[in-house]
Amino acid sequence: MGSEEAPMRHTDDGYLHRFSFTLLFELSSLMKATPLSNPRELIRRWQAGELKRAELHVLMAEHQKAILEEAEQQRLNPVAAFVEGVMNRRAARKLIHRHGEAAVRELLRALSDEEDFEPSSWLWNVGHWDVPLHCFLRSRSSPLFMVREMWVKRDRAQMKVQYGDPRDPRQKVIQFERDWRGMMRIIQTSGTTAGQRT
Repeated sequence: MGSEEAPMRHTDDGYLHRFSFTLLFELSSLMKATPLSNPRELIRRWQAGELKRAELHVLMAEHQKAILEEAEQQRLNPVAAFVEGVMNRRAARKLIHRHGEAAVRELLRALSDEEDFEPSSWLWNVGHWDVPLHCFLRSRSSPLFMVREMWVKRDRAQMKVQYGDPRDPRQKVIQFERDWRGMMRIIQTSGTTAGQRT
């Protein structure tokens, strides 16, 4: 027997789903000040033979560690965690009421595919509906990530997000267009300098 790994017989989404840690996502939206590798990209690299299974497990473990650390911070600061949770849920409800949850998740899913967009590694699991939408929003703690404005039409959309240091967050306006496959994709971004919270 050689040392080659067994053929991969699962889909990206199926394998990622087993790494979801859904219950922990209720406590944390998987964000760190230093961005982690996007798990979806890690799976792609593994299936392409660019990563070995052991390397994949080590990198995935970094995400699990980030979740556990976030949960511990919330345990040590329960009042702050509760207040932020209320704010995040309120922000998520507003987005859902105005635009529909499917539209919001579709745009965030497109953002998660952008390797050069820092929060992409924080949004990798947004396509899994068993993880509540509010888990991907952070209104107070560092790093911040909030959707400030958004509009959606049939084939086009725009979203303004703020992210990074809550004391001096960066702001970006992202424009989307539906491609021939029917999926939203990013066509333009602007406004990456620091912005003021509203």
